[in-house]
Amino acid sequence: MTNNEEFEAPDWVRNNSETPPVTDKQKKIFTISLFFIVPFCLWAGWFEFGRAQHGNWRAWVYTFEWPFFAGLSLYLWRRISRGDIPRIPRPNLQQLAKDADEADGKAQ
Repeated sequence: MTNNEEFEAPDWVRNNSETPPVTDKQKKIFTISLFFIVPFCLWAGWFEFGRAQHGNWRAWVYTFEWPFFAGLSLYLWRRISRGDIPRIPRPNLQQLAKDADEADGKAQ
């Protein structure tokens, strides 16, 4: 396998096109998974709160961490479902190839 095949970027990165949109199927999967994630995170926070009240000092961190994860999942679901997907920085492929060739030359 050559270096070009090994580190080949996807078409939408190479062509400097827009980030691919989220499909309806992906939105449905996100929504369905949200109905499992949020209640689980809230339950886990409540469970850790009970442990914290019985003297487990580390459980205090988890008491607030799990509801934070629930809120984060709601925030990300809302952002993705609206199509506001973070853009991936475009790598300078020519510079990366040049750096890789220089590194191979030094290694030999």
